[in-house]
Amino acid sequence: VQHCSMVLGFSALRSLDALILALSQGRVVQAPYARSNFATLVMSAGEAQAPPSSPAAAVGSTQQAEPMETTTEPTAIPLFDIGANLIDGMFEGTYHGKQVHDADLHAVLTRAAEAGVRDVIVTAGSLHESKVALALVRKLRNASPVRLSCTVGVHPTRCKEFEQPGPGCEDPTTVAALLAVAKDGMRDHSVSAIGEIGLDFDRLHFCPREVQERGFLAQLELAEKTGLPLFLHNRNTSGVFLSTLREHRHRLPPAGGVVHSFDGPMDEMEALVGLGMHIGINGCSMRTEDNLHVAASVPTDNLQLETDAPWCQIRRTHAGSVHVKTKFPEVKKERWDGKSCVKARNEPCYCIQVLEVLAAARGDEPLALAQKVYGNSVRMFAPWRCEAREPSA
Repeated sequence: VQHCSMVLGFSALRSLDALILALSQGRVVQAPYARSNFATLVMSAGEAQAPPSSPAAAVGSTQQAEPMETTTEPTAIPLFDIGANLIDGMFEGTYHGKQVHDADLHAVLTRAAEAGVRDVIVTAGSLHESKVALALVRKLRNASPVRLSCTVGVHPTRCKEFEQPGPGCEDPTTVAALLAVAKDGMRDHSVSAIGEIGLDFDRLHFCPREVQERGFLAQLELAEKTGLPLFLHNRNTSGVFLSTLREHRHRLPPAGGVVHSFDGPMDEMEALVGLGMHIGINGCSMRTEDNLHVAASVPTDNLQLETDAPWCQIRRTHAGSVHVKTKFPEVKKERWDGKSCVKARNEPCYCIQVLEVLAAARGDEPLALAQKVYGNSVRMFAPWRCEAREPSA
């Protein structure tokens, strides 16, 4: 088996000031996280298309960006955050529609890299968000200290957009439109999964059950036609989600999929694993002692780590919090300083805490568990990078 290095050679701008300087010198044409809204990245249907020839073209520059050095060496522990909502307004400093502090996505990604995060999948929940996420991944290709990719799909609570125009769209979403975005992103490995799709019966006030079910089944076609793995959502479905997967097992992609942010009972986890699914673990997956027991019982070969940032952070009230060893300086959003994490806003660097809690619950050595799970993630979401080879310490 050919070895494929997992230590990424991506460079990073040292600070937002450095980015602004680079912009003024013409080395980077546009900084997506300097805009007031990530959605404005998608200026036209053609902007999110694959770069014609070079990484420089991906950011719209006619000149190759100069390599930038990272300020610290990444930890030896390799982490792959399979789900982070990096296009959420919180990473622009916007909370509940109010601008509280400056955009700080670069700082967020730098902290992630310093904490050992080598890869992050940016999750999308609508056609519009899929385009925005894809544009973000391409815009940051030369500037991010971690490798980014994204998902394409419509979240169950937003499946109404298959019947009426959703935000940022003039017409109802179609599977064909989603497929076009997915295939475009696959050309340069910017799209790594179909999602976030599934069922959510906790929030039927956003979208009726029957509309969700139609949207879920329709989007399985995306996996059939692309072969990409599924990034799945399952919330309070009383077995309907599981039975749907069983009934349509023949439609599932060879790459399988992951049921993210899993917090269900033992029998449901075992049934999903029996279907070949992986289980995504984050802070919400380890709130109670029962949760911890289930998470500790997931077969190692079926484990995935995630943050679901800016949500699902490990809280002090969570049963697993006693096992957290790595802490990060935090400030309230009103006292944002550009260096510290924002209190109550999850971000990819906290993936190390998910690992620590999970390793303690399982009685595993953190580095060994991280290496194994990282290999799981690469095989599922970036099989083109190597053939089932975990990174060395």
